[in-house]
Amino acid sequence: MFNAVPFLLFFVICATLPVSAAGKRPSVTRNYYHFDGSTFTTGPTVDGSAFLALQDKMSPVILTTLASPVGMTTLPDEAGAIAGICYTQSSGGKLGSGGGFRPHPRTSILISSGGKQPVALQTDDLGYFVAILSPGTYSVNSGPFSVEITVERGKTTLVPLRAGKRMVD
Repeated sequence: MFNAVPFLLFFVICATLPVSAAGKRPSVTRNYYHFDGSTFTTGPTVDGSAFLALQDKMSPVILTTLASPVGMTTLPDEAGAIAGICYTQSSGGKLGSGGGFRPHPRTSILISSGGKQPVALQTDDLGYFVAILSPGTYSVNSGPFSVEITVERGKTTLVPLRAGKRMVD
């Protein structure tokens, strides 16, 4: 009986201790955004087109399905990101109702800020682009079209960049 007391005491102590924080997984708050023809809207697309996965302090990822692996990497310290789409508006306004658009695949983008070296990149096959930048205000350009954005440390700024409008009567 004397040998069972230490074992019983050990079992009671282990059963009453709280679970260690090292055994818990950190919760991941990942947000999805899709482009609706004029702006980015919360949630993945329902039509199978591309959308973005965002998470604070992580680089954005372009996805085509929720089943796609999300290979996010940590943003460098003192950096933020922009993620966007370059598109041509094909309906809406005088073009009729709806938010129709055509993405601009493999389009040149120039990102500039006063006194900083400009960043040149190209949209992917779906018209999307991603850039990691230091915090500040930038001009994102595609030909004569541009938009002003602000990059914050550890955050991703969404950039819809209209590169044209199809005129129809």
